[in-house]
Amino acid sequence: MAENQLTYGNKAKNLEFVARNTDIEIPYFKQIYLEDLEHIEKILVSFSKKIMIRSNSSEEDEERFSSAGKYLSLGPIDKQNIVAIKKSFTMVLDSYGEKVNQSVIFQNYVDNAKSVSVITSYKVGTDSAYRSFSTYFGSETEAVTSGKYSEIENFFMHRSVDYLPNKYEKNNVYLKVMTQLEDLFKNKQLDIEMVLDKNNSPQLLQVRPLMGKKLNKDSIFDEKKIIDKNLEKYNKLRETTSDRFGSNKIYSNMSDMNPAEMIGKKPDNIAFGLYKFMFTDTTWNIQRGEFGYREYSGGKLMEMFNNVAYINVNHSLNSFLTRNLQKESCEKIIDYQLNKLKENPHLHDSIEFDISRSSYIFDTVEEFSKEYKNIIDKNEIIQWHNDLVQIDSKNKTTLEKNKEIILRTFSKLDKSFEYLKKENITLIRDTMALPFTHHSRLGFVYFAQLNSLLEKGVITEDQKKLLLLSVNSISTKMKTDAYEVKIGKKTLNDFFDVYGHIRAGNYNLSSSNLKNNLSFTESLINNSEQPLEGNILPKEIFTNIEKYFIVNNIPLKASAWIDMFQDGISTRENSKFYYTKGIDGILNEISKKNTSDRELFELLDIEFNEENTSDMRLKNVLMPDLITSNEDFYFYKEMSKNGNYIGQGIINGDVLLIDDEANRPENLDNKIVVIPAADPGWDWIFNYKIKSLITKYGGPNSHMAIRCAEHNIPAILGVGENNFTVIANSKSLEIDFSNESFSNV
Repeated sequence: MAENQLTYGNKAKNLEFVARNTDIEIPYFKQIYLEDLEHIEKILVSFSKKIMIRSNSSEEDEERFSSAGKYLSLGPIDKQNIVAIKKSFTMVLDSYGEKVNQSVIFQNYVDNAKSVSVITSYKVGTDSAYRSFSTYFGSETEAVTSGKYSEIENFFMHRSVDYLPNKYEKNNVYLKVMTQLEDLFKNKQLDIEMVLDKNNSPQLLQVRPLMGKKLNKDSIFDEKKIIDKNLEKYNKLRETTSDRFGSNKIYSNMSDMNPAEMIGKKPDNIAFGLYKFMFTDTTWNIQRGEFGYREYSGGKLMEMFNNVAYINVNHSLNSFLTRNLQKESCEKIIDYQLNKLKENPHLHDSIEFDISRSSYIFDTVEEFSKEYKNIIDKNEIIQWHNDLVQIDSKNKTTLEKNKEIILRTFSKLDKSFEYLKKENITLIRDTMALPFTHHSRLGFVYFAQLNSLLEKGVITEDQKKLLLLSVNSISTKMKTDAYEVKIGKKTLNDFFDVYGHIRAGNYNLSSSNLKNNLSFTESLINNSEQPLEGNILPKEIFTNIEKYFIVNNIPLKASAWIDMFQDGISTRENSKFYYTKGIDGILNEISKKNTSDRELFELLDIEFNEENTSDMRLKNVLMPDLITSNEDFYFYKEMSKNGNYIGQGIINGDVLLIDDEANRPENLDNKIVVIPAADPGWDWIFNYKIKSLITKYGGPNSHMAIRCAEHNIPAILGVGENNFTVIANSKSLEIDFSNESFSNV
């Protein structure tokens, strides 16, 4: 039983309280005052070989304020090094400012640590009732708190549950300590740091109260009701039909039409409704059929759970099966692919590269069969391979036709065009969105083929970079035109006539386009520079690709493929530019006429979910990037990845966060620019001489990845929520592209 309830003190007082009232192991520690330095050698006798010297200010870890990370902690230091210990003591004490009657903590260093964890009673920075576990698998005891390490495993569990499923049972040791401390302190709002040694024994380093949010049973119960309702919806959607293969139960927010990147992880109804109408209700399926894949009557590609937009992965994988595959083979293929994704959840944002076989990438039948030789027979593998070759050759001829279709509608988008008429929105969808999906698909194929040539050793990483730099898309022209406005060759109105519709959030009603943000556009123009001359590719690239094509009996000339690659990638980006003018016009009309999201949904004949607008509790419910089971609605682990690195060498620079369209700074030069999503509407960024770009979401072959490569901008795309928070709160960063890591400077 605990003694009288503690009034929070500093680190030492809190740890002493725990030591007196629990059996939780705490590495030996002692408060050291300035006067103790006179006999420090005697004091150090009781310590192990290495010690940590940690802050113990009277103004940290209290109920009124935590001052987390405000003061210095140092170590480990060999206890025999008296000079270093005294110096470190002074440095820690000096970090307080006020030194009177202040102390520091000497604590035994846990030299056999296998992991270090920080566990909080709720997710910091949110109003969400989720216990949060951040674990670094190594011995650096400051790894999680310092933000210097990107390989942190983050796990969350809703507070309405008090158990852990089998796949997360390793967190039981942390959960046990956390619940014990919550009971002891009579506080459900704690922040603890602990080490797990190589004997799997937990050792507490720190416990402090969390500031801000006050959890209560009612809010936790309310969140649970919302989660249960969406879980019920998820289970109702797990049906099958005669032409659908595999179990329909996996959802991802970054596969296929990647909604997290394009409309945000928790989009508003306007963005969700427009994206749903334009792409994920019917267009996606029509595109796959017209492209030459198997006829598929799958339903809606995108669903929403707890206000998070997800792609039905089963639908997506089925839509990329080829027409001549036997049903029995289709079933085996889809089951294999779904199981592979379950076992490798981090691949959910690169499904078309690492999970499905949706394009011909210059591989032989022998190469193709390596993965599927035990899944389907050799004849089916040959058929599948040949089908993809036919799809590849057929669709290169459709590029010009689709260019004409999208440009024809683009020419109609003038001041007299009535954007909020159902027939006109449908026209934008059928003659702009659909051709764009064809171009996007072709762009994907070309990018996959480029990566294939790299993986096969046909081209080098530098040559891949040169090929990407050789692509001239609309963003390259935009830079040229911005400079021509600057030198007086073109007017600002000329610039607006072409680029005025560009907005950072293509589907975001609150996002301003360039035409409506004059001060920013003027800054963009003023900072523009004369473009460099076009890039000439070395002959070696042509020679190497040509040799590979000849040896492998690929009926293509290297020059022809490079031309198609350049045209395909640029057309994908250009068609997106044309298509988004239609979206900008729709959003402008919605804003002008004050059209509600309900009215828009009625106009588009889309089922309206009142809950998404009226229930503010939805924003508190956390959801994983990938849903594979019922458990994922209450427990989930953040994807363990650093992000997708584009670039080489090491970059140092100041961080500039642009978290909202409305908060654009005037100058981005020489900054590491940090934005939420890799949406191509952020093209204006490339008119500045930024050092690097970092995004929360975005895959290795996203639109923004292509733009970064085209403009030779080093970037980290898709760092994930927790890494993004660390980066966004950093003043400066060092990015090591070779080792795919970053750290605070």
